[in-house]
Amino acid sequence: MNVVDASVALRWSIQDGYTPLAQELVSGDGMLVAPDLVVPEVTNALWKMRRSGLIGEEQANRALAEIPQAYTMLVPTSGLIRRAFSIAATLDHPAYDCFYLALSEELGAPLVTLDKRLHARTRSTPWETLTVLLGGGTVPV
Repeated sequence: MNVVDASVALRWSIQDGYTPLAQELVSGDGMLVAPDLVVPEVTNALWKMRRSGLIGEEQANRALAEIPQAYTMLVPTSGLIRRAFSIAATLDHPAYDCFYLALSEELGAPLVTLDKRLHARTRSTPWETLTVLLGGGTVPV
């Protein structure tokens, strides 16, 4: 089981250098989970890309349909609020990202991310062993 954040989920539908690794993760046998926050985060990223002309309407719509379906389970953020806030305060890092860490901690599953800033923030903390950079470490598939 892996907790997969929006930075990785976006690469399931949008092509860049990380897409093959992200697609390998989603096509594996393991469970993929995320806080339901991943849906609005990916939606916002796709809107920004569409607005700037990086992707077309058809590609955005295809990604919007595919992303939620790729997850085995989307966990309501309502049950993660207090822990995400506590982690955000401890790391001095935006709470949005800390919802993924809270879920990762709760499940004892690695958080797979492309967010280098978040990964750096977790160094020398209890979340260091839970945070894995896609392409920068071993990710259980």
